[in-house]
Amino acid sequence: MKKKIIRIIWYFFDKIPILKNTIYRFYAWRIFEIVPYFKKLIYKAYDKFWFIELLIENKHFDPSKYQINSYKVKLNRINHSIKKKDNILMNLSNLTNDWDSSDSLIPIVETREYTLLESHLIKKIKWEDIGAYNEFIDKITSNQPVAGCSDQREFLSFLNSLENTYQNFKPNKSIEKIKVGIGKGGNFVVFDGLFIVSLLKLLNVKDVIIKVVIRHPLWLKFSSDFLKFQSIHGELYQPLIHPDLRFKSSYTDQRFVIISQNLTIEKGSLLDIGANLAYFCHKFEDLGFDCYAVEIRPSNVHYMKKLRDIEGKKFKIINKSIFDLKEKLDFDIVLALNIFHHFLREKELYQNLIKFLGRLKIRTMYFQPHDPSENIMRNAFVNYDNEQFVGFIIKHSCLNKFELINKQSDGRTRPIYKIFK
Repeated sequence: MKKKIIRIIWYFFDKIPILKNTIYRFYAWRIFEIVPYFKKLIYKAYDKFWFIELLIENKHFDPSKYQINSYKVKLNRINHSIKKKDNILMNLSNLTNDWDSSDSLIPIVETREYTLLESHLIKKIKWEDIGAYNEFIDKITSNQPVAGCSDQREFLSFLNSLENTYQNFKPNKSIEKIKVGIGKGGNFVVFDGLFIVSLLKLLNVKDVIIKVVIRHPLWLKFSSDFLKFQSIHGELYQPLIHPDLRFKSSYTDQRFVIISQNLTIEKGSLLDIGANLAYFCHKFEDLGFDCYAVEIRPSNVHYMKKLRDIEGKKFKIINKSIFDLKEKLDFDIVLALNIFHHFLREKELYQNLIKFLGRLKIRTMYFQPHDPSENIMRNAFVNYDNEQFVGFIIKHSCLNKFELINKQSDGRTRPIYKIFK
């Protein structure tokens, strides 16, 4: 019943663009600038009922408009194949929703295709002396084609072509698309092209072009819900890690690259303040850092957890204000990117920021300040320019040196500073 009512209300809004845009602005929290008195009340109401936006059914939130079916992914994302079924690509509509269950999948390294190629190409065993080869020949003899081959001579020719590719492989060579399905957890599953995938894994190839032939209904639901979230809140502040989530963001990997090239340690603890969807925790965990993502918005935390689990990451998520942090304040690295200026806008927040900086025990902070000329800072309690802001941090923290490591990133005139001891 609730869903029906929301659908009717949203249909009404959709017919009145001006009213709809007003609602969008409300969700984008611009109303806080207009009616600051109600700010806390609105935050609390949204934080408690934000999930209602996911009940909206609207043609604008169709992920198929954004998801493409052919693109490049890291080969290490593709680790399983669906267990062979006759004419599976011709009968995708008949697949049940458990096609990506553990019972329906097999690790690629355990498949006969991978075993056959590994035995011959790596262990140098003759084709005819490998058990998997003879299994494939038996299958062909039973009128079941293998890799499109219907007789032994054709199959042996196919294998020899793979061997030739292995021996003469060129990194820039174009490889035919691998046909995959995307499971409910965002995992890529090989449907066709297992010999090619096995060969590329033995070659230690990093990237491969895939063709998505099916997406699990639960993955489509997650994608649709995320699209609703992104559409209502506007542009994403970070790129998305999963390659099938190609929603609008003007941000790239540039900030991560800049910071990672200016690290003074190779591993340690890292705190990302105002982590949003925890993009930086994903990237720095890959480098070996023990990461903590602090994010106050429950809606962001909801998707942060989903994306963390989808990617198999382990970073800690803390759903509270940084001013309420008590359990851990000792970090090797702190990321404060486009976040501290929000605490300059009110006297109470400004004073809380001073206290927070005094409590932190850190070695290095990577800091990205705001543009002081932005409208959002027009009536701020304090509005520092870039170096004044760096000086403020040094004055109230345990850090005493700074270095400008980049003047702008992602087309914005917001520099990045390294502040350290």
